[in-house]
Amino acid sequence: MRKHLIAGLLLILGGWVFAAHNITEEYINSLGAESIDQLIVAASLQDPDDVPVKIKAILRLGELKAKEAVPVLIEALGYGSETIIRVGGTRKIYTYQVRLVAAKALAQIGDERAVKALATRAYQDEDLIVKRAAVQALGLMGDKAKDKYVLTILYDLLEKTPDNGLVADICEALGKIGDKSSFVYLLRVTQGPYLNSVKEVAQKSITQIKWNEPNVFEKDKESGQTGTQAPYTK
Repeated sequence: MRKHLIAGLLLILGGWVFAAHNITEEYINSLGAESIDQLIVAASLQDPDDVPVKIKAILRLGELKAKEAVPVLIEALGYGSETIIRVGGTRKIYTYQVRLVAAKALAQIGDERAVKALATRAYQDEDLIVKRAAVQALGLMGDKAKDKYVLTILYDLLEKTPDNGLVADICEALGKIGDKSSFVYLLRVTQGPYLNSVKEVAQKSITQIKWNEPNVFEKDKESGQTGTQAPYTK
């Protein structure tokens, strides 16, 4: 799929050869549903020199709501999060932008297969901007993110993070998910040491709770399930 020539890294997409550094955003955006397989190839690239193309492809897959790309996008959520490489003898760390756009693309696609991966990324990632993007994506998933594993992580994050922006994002996501187990956590935010704007988000989310539906923890009890899936450890 890739060959190094004088011009640099080359991508082979669907039988055509393109210089990666010459692939423009306009070209990627011109690709439609008939080119999803080629976009998946580009989104799967691992070489750090390919990051600009990888990002463009991921964004386009999100715009196309390509469900067949979900496994690749889930993998991209962890791209470079723990990997350090050396280029020319220099220590180089993968950029966070791939993980950021992967979270956004998964939110656009809205496939429930991504919810646990997004929750794990929200908990594990060291970049606050990626944490926030993952949480926002879960909020956009709505009912699809109404999951015991997901909520356990969000509640834990809510109690641990000192960042008002992340707290606001979590509160907004909890409102969109609407599980009534969120009430006590949202109430604590309204009474806690947060900015007034954050407290207002929490208050609004309380009004979005679906009180007539059992919460996910009650559902587990009814089905005889106990405990939680091994949560968010690295």
